[in-house]
Formats: sequence, C-alpha cells, structure tokens
Amino acid sequence: MSSAAEVHEVTLHAQFEFVLGGRRERRDVLDVAKVSFDAVDVVRVPSSWKHKRNYEGYYWAATTGAHVWFESLYERAALMRFDRDATVVGVAAQPMWIHWPKGAGKHAPDFFVRYRDGSCVLVDVKPASEIEEDDVETFRRTAELCEGLGWGYAVVSDISMGEHRNLRFLSGYRYERWVSPAAIARLGELSGSRQRLSEWEASLGDLCEAPLGVVYSALWWGSLDIDIRRPLSLNSMATAV
Repeated sequence: MSSAAEVHEVTLHAQFEFVLGGRRERRDVLDVAKVSFDAVDVVRVPSSWKHKRNYEGYYWAATTGAHVWFESLYERAALMRFDRDATVVGVAAQPMWIHWPKGAGKHAPDFFVRYRDGSCVLVDVKPASEIEEDDVETFRRTAELCEGLGWGYAVVSDISMGEHRNLRFLSGYRYERWVSPAAIARLGELSGSRQRLSEWEASLGDLCEAPLGVVYSALWWGSLDIDIRRPLSLNSMATAV
C-alpha cells in the first residue's frame, strides 16, 4: 500500500495534457482545478487500418445531446451505461494524457464523467479477462492521482454479454420521441408496483400510441427499474420508480 507521501508525490509532479477549444495544453495536475474536463476534445484518436479488430466510432449520448468517441464495442457499452444514468450530466472521451513523473510513461484514461452534484469520476474501461499486471499498476497509479485531486476513479470491467445486449436494444429508445410525460406521471403514481413488461404496456395503452416503446423508454430513463443483466422479454418483471 502506498503512503500518503507517495500519493502526494504522484499528484504534485504528474502532468495533464489535454485539448480544449482546439488548443492543446500541458499543465501540472495541481493547476487544472478550473479546467472543464467534461468539455475537452479527444486528446488522441487511435490510428485505423484494414482488418483492425476494434470497432470504433461515435455514440450519441442522450444525456448530453452530444457525440462521444469510443474505440471498442466494450467502451460503447460503458458509454451506454453512463448515458442511462440519470445522475450523469457530462461525458468526455480520451480526456487527457497523464504524464507520470520521473519519466515513468503516460496513460490516457477512457472517459471523464461529471455528475449532477458536481462530482466527477475518471474512468478506465477494460474487460476483467483482459486486465494484465501492467494495467493493474496503471490503474493503481491513476486511482492515487484521482484521490489526491478529490476525484473519483473507476475501472469498468464487469459488463456482461447480457447487459451489453440489453443496453444496445434499449438505447434505441433513448430519444425524446419515445418519452411520454403522461406515462411517466402514471408510473410515478404507481411507484413500487411490479409487473411484467406486457402488463406495463397494457397499463399505459390509453396514454400513448406506442405504449411498448414508451415502456422501453422508461426502462432506459429509469422510470421503470429492471435487472439489466437478465434476458429481456415481455415477461421480464419491472418496478415503477
């Protein structure tokens, strides 16, 4: 376990390299308190080549109304998880290079996430089965750095195939056209009630033209709660929040 002095050493001498408003800067980490990292540009875009295994692109985040870069399908799944979190208000991809002190290399975390209460979390994304010893050390150093800055830090490594499949499906209903204020109000009145999705569809049928789509929208935005890891069907049980 690292001592408080070691944590202070990393925090004091590491540097952040980032791009904001098209301008690339590099500052000591203690001089970045006023930088809006949820608004920075991508600091690096990996090269593309024929037959590249990773799928990369942009995901439109309904939470922020902006496109966010991802460089693998697993990262896209993590983005969907954050986008579905109603407490998230900002997400930036590849927000900075962390230059470690004493020539110890550099690291580019995957996301910077801002929450409604003003708190923030720096995020690395990698499936648990692919995390190696070098990654563990990088994550440890990054966690210590975030602790010194008063930030949170998380490694997203637990997205199952089932959750990924459900997030991908439900993300099709994240758009405003599927949101029904009347349905949300009714679900609020029925808070705590638990029914099958088919029953929720019937319960909302008099309020909208496409009640099943509205049910899926409610699952995305949190008006209905479901175990996102389990197979999704009309017999799935969901609770009004």
